[in-house]
This record gives sequence, C-alpha cells and structure tokens, in this order.
Amino acid sequence: MPSHPRDRSFARSLTFVCAVLLFGALPASAQDRLCDPGDEDCRAILINYIRSETVGIDVAFWFMEDARYTTELIRRHQAGVPVRVLMDPRANSTYPLNASRLSELQTAGIPMRKRLGNYILHWKMMLFHGQNVVEFSGANYSANAWRPGTAIPYENYTDEAIYFTSDSAITNSFRTRFDDYWINTVDWTDYANVPPLVRTYDLFPKDPQLNFPPAENYRTRSVNAYKAEQKGVDTIMFRITDRAHADNMITLVQRGVPVRLITEQQQYRNVSRMWHSWNVDRMYVAGIQVKHRAHAGLNHQKSVILYDQNATVAGDQSLVIFGSSNWTSPSASGQVEHNMFTSRPGLVSWFVTQFERKWNNTGGMPETTAFVPLRPDAPVKPTPAIGASNVSTTPTFKWSGGPWAHLYDLYLDTSSTFTSPNLITVLDLAETPAKTASSAFSTTLTTPLLPGTTYYWKVVGKTMALMTKTSLVWSFTTAGGPPPPPPPPSGSAEIVLYASAATLKVGAWQVEADSTAAGGSRIRNPNAGAAKVSAASADPANYFELTFNAEAGRGYRLWIRGKADSNSWGNDSVFVQFNNSVTSSGTAIWRIGTPSAPDVNIEDCSGCGLSGWGWQDNGWGVNVMGPLVYFESTGPQTIRIQTREDGLAIDQIVLSHTTFVNSSPGALKDDTRILERTN
Repeated sequence: MPSHPRDRSFARSLTFVCAVLLFGALPASAQDRLCDPGDEDCRAILINYIRSETVGIDVAFWFMEDARYTTELIRRHQAGVPVRVLMDPRANSTYPLNASRLSELQTAGIPMRKRLGNYILHWKMMLFHGQNVVEFSGANYSANAWRPGTAIPYENYTDEAIYFTSDSAITNSFRTRFDDYWINTVDWTDYANVPPLVRTYDLFPKDPQLNFPPAENYRTRSVNAYKAEQKGVDTIMFRITDRAHADNMITLVQRGVPVRLITEQQQYRNVSRMWHSWNVDRMYVAGIQVKHRAHAGLNHQKSVILYDQNATVAGDQSLVIFGSSNWTSPSASGQVEHNMFTSRPGLVSWFVTQFERKWNNTGGMPETTAFVPLRPDAPVKPTPAIGASNVSTTPTFKWSGGPWAHLYDLYLDTSSTFTSPNLITVLDLAETPAKTASSAFSTTLTTPLLPGTTYYWKVVGKTMALMTKTSLVWSFTTAGGPPPPPPPPSGSAEIVLYASAATLKVGAWQVEADSTAAGGSRIRNPNAGAAKVSAASADPANYFELTFNAEAGRGYRLWIRGKADSNSWGNDSVFVQFNNSVTSSGTAIWRIGTPSAPDVNIEDCSGCGLSGWGWQDNGWGVNVMGPLVYFESTGPQTIRIQTREDGLAIDQIVLSHTTFVNSSPGALKDDTRILERTN
C-alpha cells in the first residue's frame, strides 16, 4: 500500500530524531521538569514546546477546552509538522467546549482517532518528537488548569503536578504506547483525516517507572507499594471511590504509619460520586488526617508520596506515584491512563516540598483547611406508609436514606416518645455496595409485633463519620384485634417501674439523663418556685403515667424513690392515683379523674431532712406506713403521678405484696439501690 505524503514527511523527520539520539546532540543527562500551576505559567511552557517543534507532535487527551492549544497545534500542522491526535468525543456532553476544539482540529485536516469501549481515554499528554520531550499529568487542557487565576500565587488555581521530561526511556515508552493505540482497530477507530494505519516509531521497551492502564493495573501496583510502606504517606487525591486505596490507608494507620490526605470538597458532596464521601469519612474516623482545599479553584491533583519502602536499607527509600489515575475502579484497569512510580530524588523532593507548603499553608495564601464531616440527609419515603393500617405483624420496613447515609438505627415503639417498655431498637443497619443515591433500604423484623396496635417508628441515618440526621416520626397500625392482657404476676413477683419509661407525660415533667438513676434516666418536674398544690386534681396540669399488671385481692405497698432539688423539703412530694384502685373492702378510692389521692413525701418527717435519693411510702412520719393499695380486677393497671410540689425527680416506683410490704426497698437518704425493672 503506498504511503500517505504526511507519513513520508513524518518518516524523514523521524530519521532526523534518530540521528540526534544516535550522535549525542542532546544533553547527556535527561531533564525532568515539574510545574505547579499555583504559581507558575505552565501553559506558556507547553505552548513554547508546541511552537518549537519541527519534527512531529503526538497529542492524547480526555478533553481540551482552551483554544490556545488548538490554535498552536494547527499552526504547526500548517507549517508541515505532522500532528496526530487520540481523543474521546464522549467528553463533549460534560465539557461542551471540547466539541469546538475537536471540530477545529478536524477542519484543519489533523488525523484523529477515537477511543471505543466502555472506558474512556483519560490521558493528558503531548509528545514532541524533535525535542525529545513528553508532557503528561492529571491536568486537562483547560484555560484554568495550567496557570494561576490571579496575580497572587496560590490564591486561585487548579492543583496539579505537570511533568515534562526529555528522558529517552520515558519519551520512547510513550512513542511505543501511542503507536500501539494508533494502529489498534479493536479499541480505537478513525474519527477524521486518518491515513493508512502504520507505526511511526520502532518498538521500545517500557520504562519500569511507568504504568499504563488498562494493560497494567494501577490499583495493584499502588496497593503493593502501600503494603511495603514503613514511615508515612502523604497524598493529594481528587476523587476516591475505590475502597481498596482507602482500606490500605486505614491499615497503614492501624499499624502505626501516619497518613495525611488532601482531597476535593466538590467530590465530597457530588451525588454522582457518592462513594467518595464514604471512603473519606471512613478514613477520617480511622485516624487519617484529612484536609480540603481552601483556595479558589479546584484540587484536581493525583499524587502519593511514600517515605520509606524498605526499612532494612539505611536511609529513606522513598517513592512518588503521580499521573492521571484517581483512586477509582475505572482508573485501575479500565480507562486509558498514564502514571509514574518513581524514586528519583529530585522528583521526590519536589513533591514533598509542594505537599508541605499546601498542608502547612506556608505559601502566603491558605491552600488547605481542616476537613469537617457533613451530616447526611434525613431518611424519607417510609414503608409502611404514614398512617397505614392492617399492616403485617412482621412488616418489612423501607426508606430512602439519600446518597450520604450508609448506616441506620431503627426505633419502633407503641409510644411516640419512644420510652415505653415495648421499645424495639435495631442498630447499625448497613447499606450494601448496591446502594445508589435514590435506592431504598429495607429490613424485616423477625420478632412479631402486637396485633391491632399502633406503632411509631423513626430512622436515624448515619454517615461513615457517624454524623446523623433523624427522620420524622411515622406510624402504622398492625392487623388483627388488640392483644390480650398479659398474664398477671406470680404471687411472689414485685412490681418495679422505671419512672423515665412513662408512657404519658403532661405539663412540666421531663425525662433527663442521670447516671445515678435506674436505667441512667429520671423523670423530673423542674423547680419553678410554684406554690404547693393543696389537693389532688381530677384534671391536673402536670402529671405522668405508667402501666403495669397487678392482681385483684392483693394488698400492695407503694414505694417511690425520689430526689428533691437542693435537698429541700419544699421540693419533695407528689400525689398518686390509679385507674382501678380500691380499698381492702372493695370501695373505689384514689381513682384517676377524681380529687382522691394519697400523697408521698420523700422527707420522713418534718425536720428529718433530705439527702440525695431516698425511698418513701404513702405514710407520713417516722416508722409510719400508709394504707396498702388494692385493685378491683386482675390485669393491666395505670398509675398517675401528679405534681404536689415542683422540683422533685423520681426514678423508681415499687408496688410490693411480699418482699417490701413491711420494709423499704432502700435507704431514706443517699440511697444507691437500683432494682431490676419488672412489668
């Protein structure tokens, strides 16, 4: 097949390059150059290489937005310098300026081939054959990615580490790899102006420092380096959705190797990249030091510094990983990427100096700031639906936790305050890798609920940093009739109630945490200086209720453990009523809805004094006990505690027909006895 005129010209130019390499016209030592767009005009350096090239230019990119590059490349092409372009038009939908740049190159007659398959071309590379220079990095060819956005260094820029080198082992590696892609007809196809597909260069061995996914796995090589690390890791990483990298960073910290991470906050709340926040939150909780970008612009860099890869050798055996791969699964072995794993002292030193400047904000402008984990969205879209009836007693619960919640706590109760003895809690329910931003989470209870009962439920969504947000309280009613009353207690059972589990609280009574109280909580009517209530009320303003089971025909001694605010006798008494109480002869007495009630004073007598928790019955005076309580029928009962004096806290209520009929469950003062709750 006859060669294309452009190929013959390119071949003559290549002969010149080979002659230069053979006869030593280039410097004996290759030049490495890293450029930081935070304070350098890297674009000017690149454009100067384009303008200076007289032999041939190979270009490969994910997207190109800056028309300065296409203008200069077209001028070189028009001057007779062969230009080849590998590209991926799938970038156009996200970066519409890329379509204009592709059109300009196509119209100019520049040969272009495009990437096929499920994974994109992610290179950002230019190869200048006559100058024996290759440029590659994570920097896309955009106007804001290659130089500072303002005259003040580090104020507004895109974090990148842009690499230029004239090392022939590296430039030749790119020559061979570019040719491999150019002639490949399985993963690549012609886009425009393409002559017959032939190699432009000889075949060269790949420099072992380089890593070219998808043929070589970036994740595997990186993880092997992480596992070898002995001293510390500093990384700047734009996107982190591959858990393998995060898992290994966590493992490093767990074995005592410090890790510092600078990442990008736009990715942290990017719904389409929701696993980024999952990984960052996990690393943060594990003890990895994390910072976000503080300057205007974008942190798009991808670099990892490992400070000592071999503890058995004197001195630090450092390694730097940089290039185009993010910590993502596609970057590992799907996308077309270029990376470098290097121990060159000059390159390592440059990355260390750059990282320290960013981390410690020593460049004159704040470049990084401490990471602060954010809360998730509140769970929504409940199933069973709000107010649903005839629900199975073994329901499946569903909700949508949004993109950021990955753990859930489920609370289910017959009380909307979630304080009844029927409370069910299911903690740390975990999402699976199948989770999406809009998917529903589901879980099924294995213990049947009560039939014919209204239940209230809520869900606490949690991020991997354990930040929380709680749903609204939802309700449903189970199918069937109401449950039969539970069996009455045995003749020897004691009724022990924890007051903080009150099923109903009206007025000023409130549950408070108290490490000295039963169950860690008490119910208290705060001291507002109100006057003592002289008599019980049929319709009191302040009261709470609990339910329990008791037997008819038995006399129960009532005991209350209370604590008066400031140990004051003016804060130590309540009225007590029941829904079904009678005298020993069966006459109704002390009933809820009437003004009849005994009072309980925690102080044993006038002047006896109070101190901390103390037990008291409904009698008044030293060694004086009040009347026993009887119930008209066996089964569920309700006790109501009305305010007589404010400023009283209560944690335990006992109704005893055996053990504590003639003796108190505990001390009058400074009591510490916690009974096991029954009923």
